Amino acid sequence: MRGGGPKPGEDTEDAALLQKQGDAHEAAHLARLKDAGCSVVEIERGGLGENAEATRAALAAGPDVVFQGAFLSGNWGGWSDFLERVEPPSAFGQFSYEVADTKLKRRADPKHVLQLVLYSDLLAEIQGMVPEFAHVELGDGTRATLRLADYSAYARMARQRLEAFVADPQPTRPMPCADCGLCRWADHCGEVWKNEDSLSNVAGISRGQVKKLEAAGVETLEALSKLDHPIRSMAENTRARLVIQARLQQARKTGGPDFELRAAQPGKGFDLLPEPQPGDLFYDIEGDPHYEGGLEYLHGIWFDGQFQAFWAHDHDAEARALSDLLSFFRARIAEYPNARIYHYAPYEITALKRLTTKYGIGEAYLDRLLRERRFVDLFAVVRGGLIGSEPNYSIKSMEAFYNRKRDGEVKTAGGSVVAYERWRETQDQQILDEIEDYNRVDCISTEELRDWLISIRPNGPWPILAPDAGDKEAEEDADTQVLRDILAGSGLPQDRQTMLFNLGVFHSREVKPAQWAVFDSAAKDGDDLLDDLDALAGLEAVGPVEPVKRSFVRSYTYPEQETKLRGGKKATVPVFDGPPTTVGIEAMDRRARQITVKAGPGKAHLLADQLTLHPDWPLNTGVIASALRDVITDQCGARRFTAVNDLLSRIAPRLGSGPSADLLEGEDPVAGTIAVVNDMDGTVLPIQGPPGTGKTYVSVRAILSLVRKGYRVGVSSNSHEAIRNVLMGCLLALQGDDPDIMLENIELAHKVGDGEDGYPDGFSEIIRVQSYADPVLTHAHVVGGTAWFFSREDNVQAFDWLFVDEAGQVGLANMVAMGRAARNIVLVGDPRQLPQVIQGAHPAPANLSCLDWMLGEHATIPADRGIFLPTSRRMHPEVCGFISEQVYEGRLTSHPIRLASA
Repeated sequence: MRGGGPKPGEDTEDAALLQKQGDAHEAAHLARLKDAGCSVVEIERGGLGENAEATRAALAAGPDVVFQGAFLSGNWGGWSDFLERVEPPSAFGQFSYEVADTKLKRRADPKHVLQLVLYSDLLAEIQGMVPEFAHVELGDGTRATLRLADYSAYARMARQRLEAFVADPQPTRPMPCADCGLCRWADHCGEVWKNEDSLSNVAGISRGQVKKLEAAGVETLEALSKLDHPIRSMAENTRARLVIQARLQQARKTGGPDFELRAAQPGKGFDLLPEPQPGDLFYDIEGDPHYEGGLEYLHGIWFDGQFQAFWAHDHDAEARALSDLLSFFRARIAEYPNARIYHYAPYEITALKRLTTKYGIGEAYLDRLLRERRFVDLFAVVRGGLIGSEPNYSIKSMEAFYNRKRDGEVKTAGGSVVAYERWRETQDQQILDEIEDYNRVDCISTEELRDWLISIRPNGPWPILAPDAGDKEAEEDADTQVLRDILAGSGLPQDRQTMLFNLGVFHSREVKPAQWAVFDSAAKDGDDLLDDLDALAGLEAVGPVEPVKRSFVRSYTYPEQETKLRGGKKATVPVFDGPPTTVGIEAMDRRARQITVKAGPGKAHLLADQLTLHPDWPLNTGVIASALRDVITDQCGARRFTAVNDLLSRIAPRLGSGPSADLLEGEDPVAGTIAVVNDMDGTVLPIQGPPGTGKTYVSVRAILSLVRKGYRVGVSSNSHEAIRNVLMGCLLALQGDDPDIMLENIELAHKVGDGEDGYPDGFSEIIRVQSYADPVLTHAHVVGGTAWFFSREDNVQAFDWLFVDEAGQVGLANMVAMGRAARNIVLVGDPRQLPQVIQGAHPAPANLSCLDWMLGEHATIPADRGIFLPTSRRMHPEVCGFISEQVYEGRLTSHPIRLASA
């Protein structure tokens, strides 16, 4: 910190390339601004103080853009990329400035945010007002706009922590991190770890495992190699693996490469290695993350002693290369039906998933290949099947076991990127030839690794291909084409067609990552899943398998870890001869770290002595997708579902009394909201309620006011818990003494799922049914259910109003599908609290929740577009004031009852 530390080395080639690419990205944006006619003042780089004064003078003159503007205040300063003129007035006059930075990444990350808040705070000191936004010009050509109030409190606290550390620095020690490959101190850290015989040298060890070992007094690789006792909060099989790993690496210091086979586990390690077949392919990708938007510039395939390269030097060529590659796979597998595609580590599959989604090419075919288990990740075989003596498990390190020597100019993946960028400058064909040779050697090495693994494989049956998934591929392709044809003949504006298409394929796109995640998780080593919230690793049986009726159960303990799995839910376990199989979680005690797992009839073998639970298969969304397709067809014609049309058009609510600049018109929020709900005329109404503003209270009273008039009301949400909360609110209100609410003979029903429904034992005031055919669902006054219920064909226009609770988490696609069930839709929630959770990559607006979509660029719903509940009864006034300014544009206030208790 004070100049007395280790001297940094020279920038690595990767780091120098990043700097060069960053400068080019910045220069390109500057050129675009000038080409657009913007007046630009450039601050010539000099001393920071001198540049800061020049920046102040430039800003006062009011140009459109100041480039390389500098700031200095106290201990903080720096050079921004761009300062852009905006309309809000400031000390300079009827204008002010906002910060914009160029970054190579494809999305803003926390480091960017910290920097932008700092520059914005320094800018605020100069112009006398805090900018509302800052911007990032990203590497994929998009622009991320950040509302500074969302991040400023955290960023300022982080600065305070850094200042405190600098004032009183504590001893530090190097720890491996994701940036080591770019760091100028990497050689120094490597020497420290080597001299200390650090646990960081142990291949595959995590930072959490290092902490547990050091807490137990095990601080070196040599000490770990001799460890013979348990470690607190560490699973025994994890401890044993790390000890063997350290022992092999310790011996490697004076000997040759060595390995030990790991104990077999179903669906892991060598269970993933198939028998060699004619036509097998060996596949490797080279990608350039620094190209704008990223570029997979080379797909290489080794087969039958031949090499096939698919090159791409821009995004159009990338799409063509993807199409050609998948056509090659298709032709090869048609000729050799049992062929597999071998690769090393997940990058190839991750890239193919991203590319097929990005270009809409071969999505169904890739899904077919994955379902048939055509791809074989040899890294998963290695990681789950053996422990090796090398410092890591890269394919370059594994080559020590089968004696491959590399002698080309390009020797690493990072070197390939550097070489490719050099080719982009020089167009020297020899460079491309060297990259292709490097990729070819990687593919050949993958085959050699496969053959070596075959040679050490324990005896046992070979895994086989899954059933042919060609019918599903053909069905999905045909379904997508039908959607394209419907929209192409609709006469709708192109932007509406694009929107409806992206919504129409949402469920097929969304289900794939969830399905792939099950396969991906099942192939991972248990130790790699200890930090995965969707899994539960390291289960150890504490008793035998026990029969329960026709099923089987077994109890387990598990090591300390966080997980989303819980009692009453499902999970999957790997099997040798097929896809992961579903099991049930009968009971789970998180405090005692005990769990009881249930397997169905004839599946006692799934309950092995050691077990890892993986995420369950996604729910079947066919009924929702079908309803969505019906709504899209309606959009192309009659548009019968007016509320859905208003939702898609994002227009102000249509009321019987006509439009209004303020829907509440100064009324009490509760009474005013009830009045607006009753005035709806086949439309959609967003109600945004921050924490403690009485969303449920208002919803319940609006619902009961509608029932009083003879209307049927549906209540939906993503979770049965949220639905139950609204229905219970209705019941409690009916049991009160408010004469405006009291109703007789009202029926409340809830279409619940299987298992526990969350209601008290013996509770009967709300009718709960599990069958969609139960007649109560057709005549009850208020009916609760998820999208699976309201998307059913027999519920089309079956309700007068549909209230959607926690609408900030309900996806727009699901809402459109449900929307045909009612004449009016009320969206209740707050996207500023919990956002929608999705797994797939979806173009806007399919990636948004329905309430996010309705808010658009606003942090709070405008007064003419919906209702904002402005008074919180939950938050302390000081907290409320802070949250209001940071998140809710100053519109949220604290209830007097909180003021009185403050």
